[in-house]
Amino acid sequence: MTIMKRIAVVLVVVVAVTCVFGAASSTVVPETEAVSHMESRNRQPGRGDGIFGDYWWANRFLSRYNRIMEWRGKTVDVVMLGDSIVHFWEWHHPESWARFCGRRRVLNLGYGGDRTQQVIWRIENGELDGYTAKNVVLLIGTNNNSAQDTKPENVVKGIAKIVAMIRAKQPKANVVLMAIFPRGRNAESKLHAAARGRNDATNVLLKEYAAAEKIVYLDINARLVDESGWVPETIMKDEVHPTAAGYDIWMEELSKVVK
Repeated sequence: MTIMKRIAVVLVVVVAVTCVFGAASSTVVPETEAVSHMESRNRQPGRGDGIFGDYWWANRFLSRYNRIMEWRGKTVDVVMLGDSIVHFWEWHHPESWARFCGRRRVLNLGYGGDRTQQVIWRIENGELDGYTAKNVVLLIGTNNNSAQDTKPENVVKGIAKIVAMIRAKQPKANVVLMAIFPRGRNAESKLHAAARGRNDATNVLLKEYAAAEKIVYLDINARLVDESGWVPETIMKDEVHPTAAGYDIWMEELSKVVK
């Protein structure tokens, strides 16, 4: 089955599958389950234009598959795996992205809105196959923590599963696990303050996990906040996604640990 037919099939059945698995045992940790976002629709220009119309996530998956096919059998210097924070670096700040890429071959596997579940699904469906990665950088979890009932320990379980999958698919890669970025302008931020607390709690556990697994843990959060401990507008205008200045900070720190 071609990748286009495969995506089309997923688009047709995804709602029914979600209903079936929604009735699964409550003992399952949702953050460790593979779930696509093939049903996601958005008319925002440029977010994921393609043959699937406004099913932007499906278009994004196909575009990433096509890029992987272009690099099949080759070495990719850095694979960036994650959510919109990864996605928007290349999309919204191409000059900063170009500076980071330089002479490197860099594969951006960030998708807006993704949680650990979608990254697991994407790896299961080939996003780490067909090439050799020198470095895999993982930043995921802030969307999980947007939900009020999310438990940081479960987010870590999801991330641990992803790391295990990276190691299985790309055993020679240097794995760089990012601390989840801070979010929110201040403690009164209705949309972000509580999620920021869950991110911080998750990061405490992630640092311990990375030390036990002997993988690189990169925490640049001290450089993304001001003296108040919150994110200034110059670094994250919308309180979540870095500005070009924020991405340049990430680039500077990341360049120290990628091989």
